Amino acid sequence: MNWASMLEPLVLLVAVLLALGMVRLGALQYGIVAPRDAEAVPLLHVLGAATGVAAGVALLLSMPDLGAFNPARIFSADSPWSLTLGGILGGYGLPQAVTLRSLIAALGGDGSLAQVAAGWLAVAGLVAGTGLAWRLWRGRDRLRALAAFLLLATWTALILHYAAHLAVWTLTQLNFWLFAVALVLFQRWRARAATGGH
Repeated sequence: MNWASMLEPLVLLVAVLLALGMVRLGALQYGIVAPRDAEAVPLLHVLGAATGVAAGVALLLSMPDLGAFNPARIFSADSPWSLTLGGILGGYGLPQAVTLRSLIAALGGDGSLAQVAAGWLAVAGLVAGTGLAWRLWRGRDRLRALAAFLLLATWTALILHYAAHLAVWTLTQLNFWLFAVALVLFQRWRARAATGGH
């Protein structure tokens, strides 16, 4: 057994811990920045998360190589996901400039229907969240509510973007083990179906 195969589980753990760290950091920042009475207005939190999901989906749909998520390419010999942890973080930890340019072009109508719809949903969420913060709070609390909303939307979009790439990358790292787990689950299902029928 070589060192690379022994380190694979550790590398996967580090990648997952980074995602969990992003979630924790985003929640911590939101809690620090949001006004004290923000919990009394759950719509601020809901709008922030929904706007982030729409922005995250729009970012994923704006990727230049969306076909990399095709299962046939994920498990192919020349898979674009045959990357190290550094490769996945450097290439996909944050949206690439070409993805952002594609998203901006989609807002002008130059893109697929799903890409344009997701982009404009994100814009609508930004407008609604800004309007909510502006209407319900005054003074410094207004700015804090707006900053908390924008932080939540941004972190949600970035986490969704990273999590989608992490999930596919993890599949490629564990492809043999996934087959073994699927086989065990199938055997358990078959055994349960056989005993349930008698």
